[in-house]
Amino acid sequence: MRTTKNYEIEIKEKYDSDKKSSRLRGNLYKLTRSGIRQVCLNLVDEGLKDEDEIVIKNFFELKVDDDLRAKIKKYDIDGFRPICKFLKNETETIKQFDALELIALLIDFIPRPYSKYRNEALNPREEKNIEDQKTIADNVDIIYSMDPESGSIQITVPPKDKKLFAWFSNASAANKTLWLIGITAVLLVPIVMTIFFSNDESIWMVWDNDHYIETSFDADKVQNGTLKLYKEDRIENFRRIEPDSTYTFFNKNGSVRLWYGKNSQGDLEYFTDLGLHPETGKTLKPITQYMINKYIRKLIK
Repeated sequence: MRTTKNYEIEIKEKYDSDKKSSRLRGNLYKLTRSGIRQVCLNLVDEGLKDEDEIVIKNFFELKVDDDLRAKIKKYDIDGFRPICKFLKNETETIKQFDALELIALLIDFIPRPYSKYRNEALNPREEKNIEDQKTIADNVDIIYSMDPESGSIQITVPPKDKKLFAWFSNASAANKTLWLIGITAVLLVPIVMTIFFSNDESIWMVWDNDHYIETSFDADKVQNGTLKLYKEDRIENFRRIEPDSTYTFFNKNGSVRLWYGKNSQGDLEYFTDLGLHPETGKTLKPITQYMINKYIRKLIK
């Protein structure tokens, strides 16, 4: 598996290569702190993918309702100093991981972020290890995982593969041991979860028409993916609404007070806070004057 050090080295190599071949954005050649801020502003204006928006928010330490462009413009550009030094070879490494992720975004390094890089572009030996793990996973009855952002529990029921027995017979003693440990752990997960969570009445929530409500552990809701970890902020502040002409779309500082996304039928829905769409799981987008004029005011009329 690729390490963060590999990630750092390859990002720096791409910057040097793009600089020699004149493929960088204009403000990245001289590497001034104000130039880096301008590139960040340009990226926001061009539109960010969800994962890139997370990188921006992490680096600038933005809150949920902060306006990206306004906050970047007010940012103390001295914070870009480590990036400039690293890319100018004045330092051998960059200690702030959020800054490294920002560099990857600035130079359009692919694959990014690190979570993607770690699992892609593997060498043959790494690919073989991954394939061995997939062989094991594809023959386990149930695999449970949890989305750290939404708190929803994901369940996978992979197909069985008769070739597993041949693989197991020919595997080394070490691989057999790892296989047995892995399958035992996976099979124990649902049992442990049921025992641990079944009597807890306060840490789960479920979407109820237009808001989240507190609920108890329910195995059926785990299977259909609607059960989520309890978050007080979601319970109190996250609502689906139908805004009218009296709704205040923006705060006095220009930050938004409404987010939108499409449901599974493709219809636009509006929410009072940033987050994931309760039905589709996709990241909601901040409202814009364009969206207000084109869709909301059209509905009001």
